[in-house]
Amino acid sequence: MKALHVRASVREWSAEKLNLQDLSDLLWAANGINRPDEGKRTASSSTNAQDIDIYAFFEEGIYLYNAVDHSLVPQAAGDHRDLPGLTDAPVNLVLVTDISRYRYGTGEERIGWARINCGIVSQNISLFCAGTGIKTRPRASCPGADRIRELLKLKESQHILLNHPVGYSK
Repeated sequence: MKALHVRASVREWSAEKLNLQDLSDLLWAANGINRPDEGKRTASSSTNAQDIDIYAFFEEGIYLYNAVDHSLVPQAAGDHRDLPGLTDAPVNLVLVTDISRYRYGTGEERIGWARINCGIVSQNISLFCAGTGIKTRPRASCPGADRIRELLKLKESQHILLNHPVGYSK
């Protein structure tokens, strides 16, 4: 109840980097595996497609969150947080769907389901942050999406849906 009471979207963060435990907990809360025997996640997904991937943009580079190994997989070196639509927060979490993971449905249906799934992951991020005193806000606007797509080498079936700048209080 306290997390819901204090949940708010913010626009300013401290420059302090997230410590490894907070980052680890944040990614697991967002879309980690909470039932390893079944491979199920903290965020439900339509038809269990598990279509949402989380890319973390840091000063050092971009990483893909691997929920199975609970690890970060390097994608690109360097600081790309200056791309339009991202922020100077210590980390920007970019939520990407891969609609090819759905077993059925039209493209329009898959995108609709993906938006719902993305909203669940986004809410997990927001509630985790609120509950721990970390700051965030969901952002659907991403003018640099085409540049991000190129940088991440996304397939045609992958779509950028939201991003969450994340950091400690200023």
